[in-house]
Amino acid sequence: MSLKINNISFKYNKSKKNDKYTLKDVSLTIEKGDFIAVVGKTGSGKSTLVQMLNGLLLPDLGYVEYKDFKVTGNKKLKKELLKNKPKNIVKMNKKYSLLKKEIGIVFQFPEYQLFKETILKDVMFGPSNFGLSKEESKKESLEALKSVGIKEEYYERSPFEISGGEKRRVGIASILAFKPEVLILDEPTAGLDLKGRYEIMELIKSYNNSGHTVIVVTHDMDLVMKYAKKVLVVSNGNIIKETTPKELFITTDLKDYSLEEPSIFKFIKTLKEAGFDIDFDSYDSLDNIIKSIKKGKKK
Repeated sequence: MSLKINNISFKYNKSKKNDKYTLKDVSLTIEKGDFIAVVGKTGSGKSTLVQMLNGLLLPDLGYVEYKDFKVTGNKKLKKELLKNKPKNIVKMNKKYSLLKKEIGIVFQFPEYQLFKETILKDVMFGPSNFGLSKEESKKESLEALKSVGIKEEYYERSPFEISGGEKRRVGIASILAFKPEVLILDEPTAGLDLKGRYEIMELIKSYNNSGHTVIVVTHDMDLVMKYAKKVLVVSNGNIIKETTPKELFITTDLKDYSLEEPSIFKFIKTLKEAGFDIDFDSYDSLDNIIKSIKKGKKK
C-alpha cells in the first residue's frame, strides 16, 4: 500500500497570515517496501515532513493518504474527502491513533517517547495500547529489546538512568514492538558508536527486507550511501530532488544542498589526486577500489 502526500503545506504560527510556511505544496508517493533517506540542512523541514505522515502534525493545506486514512487539518477538505465514505471509515478518521499503529515514528530525541517507570513497561506501552494482551505485549517487547541490543538486566531499570545511546535503542524498540507497516526514524544513529550504528542500521535494513517501508531522516551520508534505495533532498520546505544515492553523490554538487560527502567518496578523491586510476562508479564495490589500488598509479 503506497503512502501519498498530496500538495501539503504547513506552518507553525497559524495566527500570523504572513508567517512563512515550514512546508509548502509538497507532493510525494512512497511505495511499499521503499527505503528512503530524507536529507537536507537543519531547518529545511525534514522532521516536520515526516511528522505529517501519521498525524502527529496536520497539514494546513492538502492531505496525506494511507489506506483509508485521510490526514489533514483542513476541516472543509477533510469533509469532502470523507464524503460518502462508510461510517466506520469516517469514525476512524476522527482520531489518528490507529494510523500511528500503521506508521510508527522514532523521534530524534528518544527521551520524548520514554515516560514509564521501567524500560520494559515503556516498550510494552505501544503494543498494549494497540490491543495486544499483556502477555503478547511482553513477548513482542522482549523480542524488540533483544533485537536492539538492550541487555536483560536493564529491563527493570528506569529509562532515564541509561545513556543517550541506550535511550535511542529503547526508543527504537518501543516502535518495533508493535511492528508498524511504515517505520520512520529521525536520526536513528545519533549518539551511537561505530559498532552501535552498524548494528542498528543492519536491524533496520532487515526490517525493510521483510517487506516494511522505512524512512530515515539523517545527516549521515555514509548511512544514505550504504542503505537507502531513494533519497529526498529537502530545502526551504520543498522536496527539491528525488533520486538514488549513486545519482546524488556522483552527479550533484553537494555543497549546493549543504550535504557532506560520504567517507568513501573522500577516500576515492584522495586516491585520484594521488594518481590512481579510479572513478566514482567504483564506490559501491570495495573490491573494485582494492583492484584499482593494486594496479598502482597512472603512468
